[in-house]
Amino acid sequence: PGRSVDPTGAGDVFGAGFVLGTLRGWPLRQRLAFANLVAALSVQYIGGSLAAPGWGDIIDWLDRTQAEAAAGSARAAQLAAAYGFIADVLPATGRLSVRRARATIARASDADARRP
Repeated sequence: PGRSVDPTGAGDVFGAGFVLGTLRGWPLRQRLAFANLVAALSVQYIGGSLAAPGWGDIIDWLDRTQAEAAAGSARAAQLAAAYGFIADVLPATGRLSVRRARATIARASDADARRP
């Protein structure tokens, strides 16, 4: 999907993706493909849980891949076909404004607010 920045948490994201695929009843090949996709998306950002992709990130990746396929990219067409199965888990309510979790602890503003 993109350039690797930080592998922190990629294994956990892989595991979560695999569990989601298992709960959906996907064949092993699809569970592994989805887990690899979400892990690959997670390493493009810094941080563990904060780098885990949300549905919006997955929708954006699939949209970009399908657009590249429509523009004639054979590799993108291959990926779009291989990952077409994920469409059944993507939210049908349109674009999501929140893509990733936000830090809730250890922020400088929070620490300053607690000082007497």
